[in-house]
Amino acid sequence: MKKLKIVLSILFVAVLGFFVARSFIHPHRPALQVFPQISPAPAKKVVARPATPPVPAEFRMAIILDDWGENFSLTRQAIDIGRPLTLSVLPYLKYSKKIAEVAHENHLGVMLHMPMEPKKARERMEPQTILTTTPDADVVRYLDEALAGVPYAEGVNNHTGSKATCDRRVMKLVLGRLKELRLFFVDSFVTAESVGPEIAEETGIGFAKRNVFIDNKSQKDAILEELERAKKLAIKNGQVIVIGHDKKATLAAIKEAVPELEKAGVRLVFVKELIKAPFKK
Repeated sequence: MKKLKIVLSILFVAVLGFFVARSFIHPHRPALQVFPQISPAPAKKVVARPATPPVPAEFRMAIILDDWGENFSLTRQAIDIGRPLTLSVLPYLKYSKKIAEVAHENHLGVMLHMPMEPKKARERMEPQTILTTTPDADVVRYLDEALAGVPYAEGVNNHTGSKATCDRRVMKLVLGRLKELRLFFVDSFVTAESVGPEIAEETGIGFAKRNVFIDNKSQKDAILEELERAKKLAIKNGQVIVIGHDKKATLAAIKEAVPELEKAGVRLVFVKELIKAPFKK
């Protein structure tokens, strides 16, 4: 019996050994797979971004449109531009008052475009044009009556006037009266000999002068070129005052130019915003 137990124990150990050995040499056992070592991902190279360019400084452009009084239908085109424009209205014309009222109602600026004597004689002068020979009292009266026909006028600029704006007496009377009425004056600067800047300083009135005429040539492309020139002046000097007229091509050019002006940082404003403050005297 004891021998039988020993034999069974030996047999059990042998069988157990057989199965253990078989587990290591079984042909269907998959070989141990060795994976290549995965290197850590290289750190991303940080590339410095260029500094964001500064927002362009805000440059200002005021556009005065002269000679309103007949072309009432064009006021809609001016309004539809949707930007500050200033309409300068001639007195005594068919739609002078109506244009001034509609412009004001639609948040456009209004000025009186006062007829003044040119150097070159003209066959037909506007009613009550201020001449260098106009008596003092009549200079003031002409101005007052013209203003009465252009409601909401915040200021005045000269229509022609290459002779009158060179006359110290006339300009003292005109600018003196405007100061009393608390209105500003924009010198259309049709001649470099104008005494407007000098008399404005003496008088102490809100004053500015025109920098660019945009529609001496009436083709739209030519007007766009002048607006481009005005844009460069605005960027160079901080502001610019331009004068155009009540023409379809001028209004169309302004509307087309607005996106490029604003992209360059040039904002359209009312001319009253660019008036040099009255001198303290």
